Amino acid sequence: MRNTRKILTLLFICFLATATLLVSGCTETVDDSEDVNNEEMGTETISINDVADIEWQWSGLIETEPASQSVVPDPEYYTIVFNSDNTYSIKADCNVGSGAYTLEGSDLTLLPGPMTLVYCGTDSLDTQYLSLLSNVTTVSIDNGKLVLGIGENGDRMLFVKEGTSPESNEESEPLSSFNGTISSLEDGASYPMLLLESEEISNSGYTEGIKFVISEETVIVDPNGGLFDSENLKEGMNVRVFFGPALTRSIPPIGQAELIQLK
Repeated sequence: MRNTRKILTLLFICFLATATLLVSGCTETVDDSEDVNNEEMGTETISINDVADIEWQWSGLIETEPASQSVVPDPEYYTIVFNSDNTYSIKADCNVGSGAYTLEGSDLTLLPGPMTLVYCGTDSLDTQYLSLLSNVTTVSIDNGKLVLGIGENGDRMLFVKEGTSPESNEESEPLSSFNGTISSLEDGASYPMLLLESEEISNSGYTEGIKFVISEETVIVDPNGGLFDSENLKEGMNVRVFFGPALTRSIPPIGQAELIQLK
């Protein structure tokens, strides 16, 4: 009889312990759901005053599938201006247009409107720019930059204010470089460009070579380290080009030449 009482007592204690753990577990679950609700309520809200009446220039694109980041060689040719009356105006290289937009919290929709349809050349990014804008879903501000979210994959368009250098960050990214031969020279939309080709470049996956923009910021030096005029660059010259790590996804890709060393 005593053994029976001991067994019942132990079973009762185990029952109480189990019930206590279950209650504790339920309490923790409720707390977690409250935290989730609080996070959802903290969704960022953008005021039209944060973005209106500013010429935003397209400076870069961040894609998630596959993961990549590219820069726009001529941001001033791809702009958007939001007006306080819920209209916007854009410039896509040699084309201009306008339309209406809706802004609710951080959700942004750009409604199509009248647009010129001039052919801007094979190097233009106007078609890509307009296609991206048609799929904008969100807007935010990050370190003074306008960020437009594209679709549901997490892709982002980056914009800077007019007169702001896209590379004005205090921490600059390390430069990449390639050796190669200048196979052609051409006039770009605002700056000349060179096409660099080599076995090294082909082995890196750029079978069509890489185009580099030669801007006013590009430094060119001869084999002795002296300054060299960009107008004296010629096809067939062997050079080493230093550039920012980001390239456009065009074929061939386009980058900004920071330093060109003649061999």
